[in-house]
Amino acid sequence: MQKIKTLLISLVILIAIVAALPVILPLNMFLSDAATKLQQVMHGAVQIRLVRFDYTPRPALVLQDVTLENDPTVGHIEFIRIPLSFYNLTHWGTAVREVSAEGAKFSPAYAAKLADRMRPRPGDALAHIDDLQLQHASIVLDSNELGPVDGVLRFDSGGNLAGLSVSDAAGQSTLDIQPQGKDFSATFVARHWTVPLGYPVVFDMLQLKGVINQGGLQISEIQGELYSGVVTGTAQLDWSNGWKLSGALHGSSLQSEPLSTVFSPATHLAGRLEGDATFNYEADSWTHLFDKPAIVADLHVRDGYLHNFDLVAPLKSSAPVVYARGGRTAFDDFTAKVAVQPDHVDITDVKLDSGKFTATGQLHISRGGKLQGAAQSRLASGGILAASTVRIGGLLGTPAFSSSGARRAGHDDPLDAAAQVQQNDQHAAEPAASAAQ
Repeated sequence: MQKIKTLLISLVILIAIVAALPVILPLNMFLSDAATKLQQVMHGAVQIRLVRFDYTPRPALVLQDVTLENDPTVGHIEFIRIPLSFYNLTHWGTAVREVSAEGAKFSPAYAAKLADRMRPRPGDALAHIDDLQLQHASIVLDSNELGPVDGVLRFDSGGNLAGLSVSDAAGQSTLDIQPQGKDFSATFVARHWTVPLGYPVVFDMLQLKGVINQGGLQISEIQGELYSGVVTGTAQLDWSNGWKLSGALHGSSLQSEPLSTVFSPATHLAGRLEGDATFNYEADSWTHLFDKPAIVADLHVRDGYLHNFDLVAPLKSSAPVVYARGGRTAFDDFTAKVAVQPDHVDITDVKLDSGKFTATGQLHISRGGKLQGAAQSRLASGGILAASTVRIGGLLGTPAFSSSGARRAGHDDPLDAAAQVQQNDQHAAEPAASAAQ
């Protein structure tokens, strides 16, 4: 009983001392000492505009408006909170725990050298730093910011920076960064994660591994699982002069229907997808990096169908006919080349094969989903041979088709007629072009 009473009295005295610190101790003493200690930790100039005590959520010494290297564009921290715990009070000047930094902003050059800057030097008085909590930290890139994010800076027993861990609020993605010589190794892992690029593509699992240096990020390994398939690849992100992102991806065994409906719910492609793609993005700032895509892909889909595209219907009539969207075209194999540009998408070298029925074609999708293209289809079944040319228009969600009529054996081939029409259109356009000049 006596021991419990003594413990309670000691606790009350400790709380009273902590509460009375703002009155007992002059803040200027903490200001000069804190600035000195921070300079030892960062191995550079540190300016602290204000020091104060906070009592909530727990007693803490707060360093406010901290500038690094005498230049806020190099490094600036809104608040550094040092809890006035028993450990921190009894180890003041030699070790510190549970420190948090709020609103930290660093330049890319300063952030890239952070591990080297915080590495202890012989004679440093501050021997040990526990994990540093980061709240709303950012890297400032010209007039833009990369962030803000929350994370933890980890230190080893010798006070060396061991790594940085960042996670989102939902706990679906984590980023781990560790010093690797003068650079940093980085690993990003996400589960049930929606890509924040405008279209809600969902990864069951995504893992990226690479190396960060002052000029950019080299992603040596991309491993993703989505829509029952796998995506692998590599990429490079360069921010030394503007922003440039390029890379290559390979996808295998993807279910194309849930993937394609992300981009076009009504008109889409079903089947098992394999493909290769290269991509290039370039912008002055990272906030506009994905505004102007440049993607080239080769696609191969097996055992599926084109939804909202019925290329068989025109073969049922020998007379020209116009019909709207609806139906679908089944296939065993579908191949195509896709080129995505900022204001349009070109789908070329389309080949569809379902045994007795085959089709080829091309399609141009302009801004707003407007369609312009053509498809040539043939049906060979027993003694029946039919072919047709279909012009494609309308919108991606509501395509419209115009058929030249099906050719039966013994009739003129509409494919030859279509070729002649294209030649006539070209000859008619030449005098108009000459007159305009």
